[in-house]
Amino acid sequence: MRAFSLAWMAMLLGACGIADFDIEQPIPEQRVQGSGLPAPLAALFPLPLDLDLSAEIKERTTGPIDSVSLTALTLSITPTDQAAGDTDDWSFVDEIRVFVASSKAGTSLPRVEIASTAAPGAVTTIEFTVDSSINLKPYVEEGSVVESSGRGRLPTDNVSYDGVGVFTVHPL
Repeated sequence: MRAFSLAWMAMLLGACGIADFDIEQPIPEQRVQGSGLPAPLAALFPLPLDLDLSAEIKERTTGPIDSVSLTALTLSITPTDQAAGDTDDWSFVDEIRVFVASSKAGTSLPRVEIASTAAPGAVTTIEFTVDSSINLKPYVEEGSVVESSGRGRLPTDNVSYDGVGVFTVHPL
């Protein structure tokens, strides 16, 4: 019975990906220009996620990589554009969808959605729903481009934000 339990635990630990590791990619502070007049938010803001994770992977000396997945994405309001008495939040956003594409000419990799959020409301931090089943390794190898699209209204004044993407690397 004990041998069975030890074998079962070893199998479970092996399936958990003990060698997996996370890489955090900061999103530098950016600004959404406000408008005193109500107007639709045409193209939301860019999310400059740098998926060139190769240097970080080399530092870990993990050997070959099986896959890379986005496991978390957050955006947070920063105080930079908040004057005295001003409070900013994400209530001007109806929806944000985040995509990854290859920057390689003639690639066969499709542009795919990797994260989204809908109607975050009057919060200062958005935690996206991520699709961690998407293997980003082929995009990283070809040079990736992260794009976003969104719907909403321009905020009444400028809103600044930053964020972080967390990528989990799964070695072979």
